[in-house]
Amino acid sequence: MIPWAKPDFYGYEEKYLKEALKSTWISDGKFLTKLEKNFSNYLSVRESIAVSNGTAAIHLIYLAMDLKKGDEIIVPGFGYMAAANLAIQMGLKPIFADVDLDTFCVTAENIKKKISKKTKLIVITHTYGNVCDIKPIIKLSKKRKIPLLEDSAESFGSRYYKKQSGTFGDFATFSFQATKTITTGEGGMIVTKKGKSFIKKVRSLKTHGVLKTRYLHVYPGHNFRLTNLQAAVGCAQLKRFEKIIKERKRIFKYYEKLFFNFKGVKIQKFNKNVSPVVWTFALVLDEKYFPKRDKLIKNLLKKGIETRNGFYSPCRMKLYNKYKTSHLKNSNYLSRKVICLPFYASLKNNQIKKIYNTIKRFRSI
Repeated sequence: MIPWAKPDFYGYEEKYLKEALKSTWISDGKFLTKLEKNFSNYLSVRESIAVSNGTAAIHLIYLAMDLKKGDEIIVPGFGYMAAANLAIQMGLKPIFADVDLDTFCVTAENIKKKISKKTKLIVITHTYGNVCDIKPIIKLSKKRKIPLLEDSAESFGSRYYKKQSGTFGDFATFSFQATKTITTGEGGMIVTKKGKSFIKKVRSLKTHGVLKTRYLHVYPGHNFRLTNLQAAVGCAQLKRFEKIIKERKRIFKYYEKLFFNFKGVKIQKFNKNVSPVVWTFALVLDEKYFPKRDKLIKNLLKKGIETRNGFYSPCRMKLYNKYKTSHLKNSNYLSRKVICLPFYASLKNNQIKKIYNTIKRFRSI
């Protein structure tokens, strides 16, 4: 079986975990501080805040912003729906903006169409390791005085004009879930350009709303803490991040070489100003050659190759029936036609060739 994704470990994970266990500090401890510091150094940002997962990271931003019931948040129509789901939970209103058909990313033009007097936040998702064309989005954000949140869960290490993904907006969130570029099993990180008071509030909200005095709750907070054990794994992963990047670039280039002139598929486009660390290799299937995407997924699985469909668009989920989604033409198309191929650092070229040849055999013309 060739799995769709799996974590790869490089030796230090076990060493650091043992060290964390021997310290007896398994909830809090030095690896948390080290992970936040090393993450900040890698991105060249002032401060990073480790949390229990990428969704918790988005939730904390919403809470720290004091968003109120009825406030509108613009989110992409194609991508993982964490930001939209949290908005609904908090009584906020997700407003969906369509994405570009080639890059799978939301655009400034489509965001602009959805801005209203109630818009309090713009959320963009750097899908599959791509980076949105962010310069015009920042310009729009500043002109309208609407904060910008980068959901960089799938794009850690990717660059836009040589600058790291997650360092452009007012806030950015990252995920260390098991399939992500680096992993702690579950986990996430917040990066923000906001000042000390905002950071202090986020850190308080993630720890039951406590500031300095133990058991004294200043805010109605949550427990969104990352453990020292998870942080130990994260430190080990970050230590080998350049190797992970090198391997992911190798895999992407080989996939790209094989599928570049392959009839019946289109590869996700990465603009020349983007240097991606690809999270998954996504193909858009032409129904003339592959009439049923889900059938292809099942056939590949029978041959020992696990793949995934693209994200479902809001048009295809009852949860979002009461929100306007009919304009999401590109998002809906991608949700029906995208297939994601296996992608992880230890994937071998001969396995990639097998995936290519197997898909070729299922092509109808």
